[in-house]
Amino acid sequence: MNVKQRWRSIFLLSGGLILGAGCNSTPEPPPLVLDAGTDAGADAGADAGIDAGPDAGSEPEPDAGNVACADDGPVGDPGDAGVPDGATLLTPSDEVHTITWPPGGGVPVHFAFVARGCRHYDLTVEPGSLGYSVVLRDAAGTRLDSADQYSDSTSYPPSPRHWSGLERGAMHTFYLLPLNSHPRVPFQFRLVDRGADDHGDLLLRATPWTPSEKPFTGYGEHWRERDLLSFETTVDHVYALGCAFPNTSWELRFLNGQEKSQGVAYDVNDRETEGEARIKSLGGTYYASIQANSVFEPSRPYTCVLNDLGREDHGDTPEAATPVPAGTASVQGKIEVLGDRDVFALSVQPGHHYRVSSALRGQSQGRIQDAAPGGPFGTHPASAGIPASTSFKASQEMHYVEMTGTPALEAKYVTGNYTLQVEDQGLDDHGDTLDTATPIPDGPQTLSFRIANVIDHDVYTFQAIAGRRYQLDCPWKVSGAKHRPAVGFLDAEGAVQASTLEDREEVRWRAVFTAPQSATYALKFWTYFITSPGTVLGDMDCRFEALDP
Repeated sequence: MNVKQRWRSIFLLSGGLILGAGCNSTPEPPPLVLDAGTDAGADAGADAGIDAGPDAGSEPEPDAGNVACADDGPVGDPGDAGVPDGATLLTPSDEVHTITWPPGGGVPVHFAFVARGCRHYDLTVEPGSLGYSVVLRDAAGTRLDSADQYSDSTSYPPSPRHWSGLERGAMHTFYLLPLNSHPRVPFQFRLVDRGADDHGDLLLRATPWTPSEKPFTGYGEHWRERDLLSFETTVDHVYALGCAFPNTSWELRFLNGQEKSQGVAYDVNDRETEGEARIKSLGGTYYASIQANSVFEPSRPYTCVLNDLGREDHGDTPEAATPVPAGTASVQGKIEVLGDRDVFALSVQPGHHYRVSSALRGQSQGRIQDAAPGGPFGTHPASAGIPASTSFKASQEMHYVEMTGTPALEAKYVTGNYTLQVEDQGLDDHGDTLDTATPIPDGPQTLSFRIANVIDHDVYTFQAIAGRRYQLDCPWKVSGAKHRPAVGFLDAEGAVQASTLEDREEVRWRAVFTAPQSATYALKFWTYFITSPGTVLGDMDCRFEALDP
């Protein structure tokens, strides 16, 4: 059965359409073919009064700031002329159309309608209907919209589709297909003309816009409809869309060419009438989506400005990192967009300890991470649960630091201005491992060491005799409160050994270790970030000796 014969089995019943034939499943059908001669004539007649004129061919490309959309009136009934073979012609109205799907669903039902200029059309599904798939095409067969609107419950009908910005006088087609393989009820829908709409809802019908300080005024004519405006971007530039609305019912989004949201702004508390969304461009065309409508109020104008804020201040990868020369004490930056990531390449001295901290203004909290060349960025123990700082021991002549912000979910984006403080804490005085440990000579010794930060471990080794006790006697480090390093005794394999810790005096503490056998043991110092986050214990002197038997 060919397409035309199959669609002759569709007939009208009670003001609706009843489908009487089908198959189990059908992939998306190819676009229906319009009659070339009829369509060409219709396009020529419809466009002649719009595009022709004394300056035809030399007109500047329209921009959102100077486009005025006006309804050109009814387009008339085309009759059967230009209606694609296999499609049913509809006149947008409040009429309810009914489709009874065949067993198993799977057969797409094609429809056609002629669009009026600057009008908004809703494909609205009636309560009681289940989910559906839809594809809308223009007269040339170009896909303008497609969606799978899921609903497995007759109590909650699928969302309507919003179609506007369609070419006046052009024949448009769409098909419907059930998403439920066993539809239980008839499918009812309306193709409704909702009235005037100054800007399109569809990506391919978006109004061109050029970023500038020039304000743009639009209207939110219908509930949940959007105005789409397209603009060209430059890679790594930041763009800000700021709008003032007549009420608190609004939403701003940036979309890419796949209609994926890249940036959004709205007021979660429904109190603000001004908002701003931002993106950092990957290049190419982006779309500004503006929803400014309230179900309780008539349409009133809104005003927006789209600004190119220029190139982001710092690169977001090690390859694009901002160089920071050795000896630099601080560097400034901005968190300009949600998800902004600023990377710096610090010139450092191998073997030195460094601490980097941030002071952020305008946003609640930032996060610093660091990485050696070729390694992953990570939150190191030096952060101590406080992401505004990190510490590292340089292993090469360059080390990377990454700064990210945490913008609050607010109606208007607030730039986070920050200063990074870079502190060279000096060369590591003792090794961090058993292999790089400092040997302790025989006899009583004074151990001098410096714990620069919470990743700094200082390790000593000593020869012990089985059953002999060894004592470590140290002063408290007083800096507003008493602090002391953590201390541990280890065997040659790194296993922790039992020891006792005593506060003998107000200003001193002692640790005692009894050697279980004659062997080499290690003594390790570090600091707990839980009890003293970010605390630099600095230079310390402890006395280490073997006690009398």
